[in-house]
Amino acid sequence: MFLIPLQSSGDDMRTIENGVAQLFVDDQMIASSEDLVRTLHEPVKDDGGDKPVIEVSTLFGEEPATLEANGTIIFDPMLKRYVMYALAFAPAMDSQDPDKWQRTHLLRYTSPDGLTWIEGDDGIRDQVYPRSREDLFDPKSGKYATYIDLCSFIYDASDAVHPYKAWIWFANWEDGREGIYLMSSADGKQWNRGEQILVHKGLTLHQEGREMVGPGDVTTVYREPGADRFLALIKFYQSENDKDTNNHFRSRAYLFIDEMDKPIDLSRIKEIDLIPSGSPRNGDDLYDEYYGASAWRYGSQWLGLLKVWHGRGDTLYSAAGCAYFKLVTSRDGLNWEKVAFQNTSGHPEVFLANGEEGGNQGRNDGGYMTDFSQGPLRFGDELIYYYGASSYGKDHPPGVRVTGGGIFRARLRIDGFVSVDGGTLTTPELGFGGSELYINSTGQIKVEVLDSEGTLLGSTGVEGNDIRGQVRFDGESIRRLSGGRPTRLRFSVEKGSELYSFTIE
Repeated sequence: MFLIPLQSSGDDMRTIENGVAQLFVDDQMIASSEDLVRTLHEPVKDDGGDKPVIEVSTLFGEEPATLEANGTIIFDPMLKRYVMYALAFAPAMDSQDPDKWQRTHLLRYTSPDGLTWIEGDDGIRDQVYPRSREDLFDPKSGKYATYIDLCSFIYDASDAVHPYKAWIWFANWEDGREGIYLMSSADGKQWNRGEQILVHKGLTLHQEGREMVGPGDVTTVYREPGADRFLALIKFYQSENDKDTNNHFRSRAYLFIDEMDKPIDLSRIKEIDLIPSGSPRNGDDLYDEYYGASAWRYGSQWLGLLKVWHGRGDTLYSAAGCAYFKLVTSRDGLNWEKVAFQNTSGHPEVFLANGEEGGNQGRNDGGYMTDFSQGPLRFGDELIYYYGASSYGKDHPPGVRVTGGGIFRARLRIDGFVSVDGGTLTTPELGFGGSELYINSTGQIKVEVLDSEGTLLGSTGVEGNDIRGQVRFDGESIRRLSGGRPTRLRFSVEKGSELYSFTIE
């Protein structure tokens, strides 16, 4: 393979990686367009989101509970199994109860194929952390954390001794001890607590007229594949809630770090990237808060989920006190934007909506959603999303509040985040190292190849439904057709058709 030498170097020229799909979730691959229509596609929920794949209805006796996706799904090459860490949560446990440390428990599940799951390795519940209150004890101060909160995990194959590593939030530890700690394990079952990585409210920033403090509890880490770095996703929030709306303006900051096992210099964070507007604009509502986020590499860009919680205000896709997901994207991992197109139900920005709150007798996904830190799993022609959701949100009394539901599954077409449903688009000039053009599409798509002056070099039509349909021009490949000249692609999408991505390989 070799790079086609471009004969001009316009400002909009893009060099695309061999074999990597180019999406239309942003405008990076669109230099010009006419009558363009794009749609955000919601993953299709198994059983309509009415029945969880995994559920924990009670904990510690008869305490009403839920199972949150406040963890990660990883693949253990030694076990040759997928391992899921999910957080069981019994929110009604009295704050004065000496057993309150049990209100959250990290549970472990395994699967040979990423689709069928059992508890532990043998179908027996595997409560890996904490195993006792002493796991929350600090011998230096003689004090206990009250419980653990959000967790994120990686499997480090380069560490033969402790390949399992995690960030876990320890809540309500006094004297600056609350925050994220590094955890390590040889087998993913017995965990050791290491150094404190982040201190709760260790940084104050003034932005958009607000005093924002962080990090907060919904803070995670993601290891970038093929790169020697990690992305920290850090929660900030307003130091005092808004008196009229009670909005805390929970927000998201992003920071690349070289090591996940060393304390983070928070002074490197100069601004918070995603802050809700606190008003009905920019896709937000008055009560929206960005309560959580995930991020993962997808081809040439970053994608992620943004958890939107709203303490008030019922909508057609989420009841007051509940949380749902929007899709966000970034080209550098630090500067993010919401994908603002209407979804297939006609709602702008909504990627994964709640079901009816309390539906299916308190088993459905109508409440407070959570997501695993690793992003979707790919099996065959599908992207598999596992997500957590209680059936009831936060606007209920103890015993009902954030209970029911469990871990759910939804499916999306490969590259199927956003489709072009009509109109014409022309790409920037493209440099590429492949020979063949493929498109992911349904219906009728006209594909044209242009030189830098807009001269037509070749044209063809594609019909059908194919995630990897080869495109040839009177039998010629795009490489042969371009002849080493600067190359643009022009796609014309007939009404009722969908174009998801293109790839040159």
